[in-house]
Amino acid sequence: SYQVSYTWLISPTLINEAKVNASWNGQRIPPVGDAWKRETYGFQFPQLFAGGRFDNSIPNVNVQNFATFSGASRSLLSPTTDIALSDNVSINRGAHSLRTGILVARNRKDQNGRSIYSGDVTFNTGGNPNTTNNALADALLGNFRSYTEAADDPVAFFRFTQVEACVSDSWKVSRKLSLELGVRYYNLGPIYTQANNIANFVPRLYDPARAVNVSRTNVVTLGPNSNRFNGLIRAGDGIPDEERGRVNVSDALLAAVPAGAPRGLYPTYHKFAPRVGFAFSPFESDSTVLRGGFGIFYDRPEGNLVYSQPNLPPFIESSQFNNGNLSNIRGGAAAALSPFGEIHSISEDFEVPYSMNFSLSVQRELPHGFFVEAAYVGNLGRHLISQPDINQPSFAAIRANLLLPANQQFDTNALRPYKGYSAIRMRLSDSVSNYNSMQLYATKRKGDWTMTAGYTWSKALADSSGNGDNLEDALGNRHFSYGPTTFDRRHVFFTSYIYRIPFFKGMKGIGGAILSGWEFSGITRLQTGQPLTVTGEAIIGGGGRRADYIGGDVLLPDGERGPNGWINPAAFRAAPDDRRGNSGVGIVPGPGRQTWDFSFRKQFQATEDVRVQLKADFFNAFNRANFRNPDTNWGRLNAAGDCSPCRSQFGTISDTAPGRQIQLGLKVNF
Repeated sequence: SYQVSYTWLISPTLINEAKVNASWNGQRIPPVGDAWKRETYGFQFPQLFAGGRFDNSIPNVNVQNFATFSGASRSLLSPTTDIALSDNVSINRGAHSLRTGILVARNRKDQNGRSIYSGDVTFNTGGNPNTTNNALADALLGNFRSYTEAADDPVAFFRFTQVEACVSDSWKVSRKLSLELGVRYYNLGPIYTQANNIANFVPRLYDPARAVNVSRTNVVTLGPNSNRFNGLIRAGDGIPDEERGRVNVSDALLAAVPAGAPRGLYPTYHKFAPRVGFAFSPFESDSTVLRGGFGIFYDRPEGNLVYSQPNLPPFIESSQFNNGNLSNIRGGAAAALSPFGEIHSISEDFEVPYSMNFSLSVQRELPHGFFVEAAYVGNLGRHLISQPDINQPSFAAIRANLLLPANQQFDTNALRPYKGYSAIRMRLSDSVSNYNSMQLYATKRKGDWTMTAGYTWSKALADSSGNGDNLEDALGNRHFSYGPTTFDRRHVFFTSYIYRIPFFKGMKGIGGAILSGWEFSGITRLQTGQPLTVTGEAIIGGGGRRADYIGGDVLLPDGERGPNGWINPAAFRAAPDDRRGNSGVGIVPGPGRQTWDFSFRKQFQATEDVRVQLKADFFNAFNRANFRNPDTNWGRLNAAGDCSPCRSQFGTISDTAPGRQIQLGLKVNF
């Protein structure tokens, strides 16, 4: 990376600073060794398509209750260029310090779609009429629950330009009051591709009258008015002539999917974000200060929202087959069509996420070098991103299907509302978050003993903890997933300290060399655990569906709780296949954590030019067992409608954080 800057002192009160930055990086992650190759394991089953950079890769494999492993189709090729120009002007006028500036950033990223062109296969006993009731045995026989494969690994040339401008004023109203006032402008254009080779699924464009037929066994047939690409739309006004050679798709397929979506699949937004803050000293001594502030902050959505969109038809073909055997994936019909494999989409009403941050604190300087602070800190997130499956079957359809004889029941894809598709993972910007906290802080900055300590009591609530979250209910009730976030830690205490042992400071000779100059330090952290959500398995939704809470304590009693059992299994059960579970998000508190780290150091002058430091570090000095989270998958109801629980590992803990570690060191400076 390179940077050129120029600072111009126009006058003692007027300064201009200009910068130009350019940086390059190339993320190239090819597979290593031979473990990713089909021939390494003797994989002989035929693939649906031929294409992709590493087409002889093994598929991604997921065996229920066993390990998963991945092939090379997720290998990344992503050279990137960033260029930014900025200019800032600072003006001082009496009690005002004004600052204004502009930033223009240009990003170029050429990235492959990372489609699953080598296949993705799941072995799961739920809903599979060919199952042996053991997923590993199913894998050995090749009886898959689902198999998905894409035809190629397309490359897209992603670009965006972002413009920001700001103005702020630091105003010294009086000796005791200062104000910070400002506003920032954002021009937030979405990421687009030079060749317009991305597509999107828009529910508004889906015409049920032109839907394809999906048979009971998951085979797609086309009627006289059917549109296999029903609901799809291409970005921009078509592929520019100069880019046509970079896009491997026929004119016939292009003509089957209309163009006309925004180039980045959602509009460019112009946003203004105000900021205000104050500092007020109410007493003559100036040892007490009240501080507060409020600001709005917009966030550019990350590129992963759009990097997968080249993997949609018509730019790439994909197929999904269910309940078959790897020796004959299409089920005997060589040209059989199936629903498209899982696709990603972006809501045409997508909004840019933002947060409102606010705080109010009191700070106090105390004698002997102590400083303390108490603060209320909050954050409200709006238009946050989630990614539910908008093509989930309704429970009415599931219930009706379950009432049919087993040999007459329809495949899941035949029950979905948007026919011809399997899961449609749509990026929505309708999630919210709320964070409120009390934060206490103290520090001692003078003397042989110095320290910092802090305590936070907080609650973080949201209906989506991350922009890739799958909301279980995508059908108009996002608040079903509202609860503690996965990163919520209700109580957190930390302290760090250094004690420079004052004894023997003046001792000379061998005694002074051995006994003087020692230092002891440590870091301690205590925190409560992660809020956990109990799931249960079902035909629809697999292990990600919420379990039922049927009453009682969610945790085992203190004396019984440990690695062999943390959660009370009698308080939960899997929900039946025809409705959602009723247990709350984050209903189970996970194991807390305590860490005590100590360090002893001694430094002495060996000669006039040589200094030696001896050091001993103790991590997790008390060798406390800090348990990882327990297994939270209750299992699946059996044919009789019970099980307690169906999986023996439910609630058990299989891992801990590292135990005590001791590190000795010798450092010589000369």
